[in-house]
Amino acid sequence: MDRFLSLHRLPQEDGWAMQLLAVTCLSLAAKMEETLVPSLLDLQVEGISRYVFEPGTIGRMELLVLTALNWRLRSVTPFTFIDFFAYKVDPGGTHTRCLIARATQVILAAMHDIEFLDHCPSSMAAAAVLCATGETPSLESVSPGTAVRWCIGLGEEAISSCYRLMQQLVIGNVQTRAASTTASAANLCCSHEVLSSHSSSSSSAPPAKRRKRSPPGI
Repeated sequence: MDRFLSLHRLPQEDGWAMQLLAVTCLSLAAKMEETLVPSLLDLQVEGISRYVFEPGTIGRMELLVLTALNWRLRSVTPFTFIDFFAYKVDPGGTHTRCLIARATQVILAAMHDIEFLDHCPSSMAAAAVLCATGETPSLESVSPGTAVRWCIGLGEEAISSCYRLMQQLVIGNVQTRAASTTASAANLCCSHEVLSSHSSSSSSAPPAKRRKRSPPGI
C-alpha cells in the first residue's frame, strides 16, 4: 500500500479511494499468504467500512496496483538475506544471533545515508555481515571474494565498495561517537576529582583564629 501511494496520488474526497485501496491490498496479501482466501465481502467489515465495493471494482483496482508495482508484490530488503548470510559465516550457529543483531544495526545506520541507494539489498546485507564478522574475534575474517559464493547475483566489486562505505560512514561514525562519549566521561571524572580535592582541602584547613577584642577603656 505504501509503495503504491509513493507512485500514485489518490483523490481525497469522501475517503472512498483510500478504503478501496486498503481492501485491494488486503485482498492481494490474502491471495499471496493464505491457502483459503476469504471472500471480498468478508474483507469489508460490515458496520466499520463506510463503503462496500463490488468484486469487479476491487478486481480492476488490483490490476492497477499490480501494474504500478510491475507485478512485484514482495518487497526485497537487506533484512531478507541477513539470516542466510549469517548462517554461511557461522554454520554451527554459535554466533549467529550476534551476527544478525550487529548486521541489523549496521544496515539501520546505513539507511540514513543516500550513498547506499546505489547498492542492491543483497550486497548491503553481505557487506553488513562482513562488518559484523570483523568485529567478532572468535570468527575468521571473510573476504568479499568468499561472500560472492553465498548467493547468485552477488558481485565482488559491489560487496567491496559497499563494505568500504560502511566502514567509512557507519563504523567510523559509531567509533567517533564512542570516542566523544569517552572523552566527555573523562572530563566529567576530572571535574569531579577537582571538586572533591578542593572540598577536601577546604575541610582539612584549620579554621581561622578570631582576634579577641579588648574591652573599651573607661
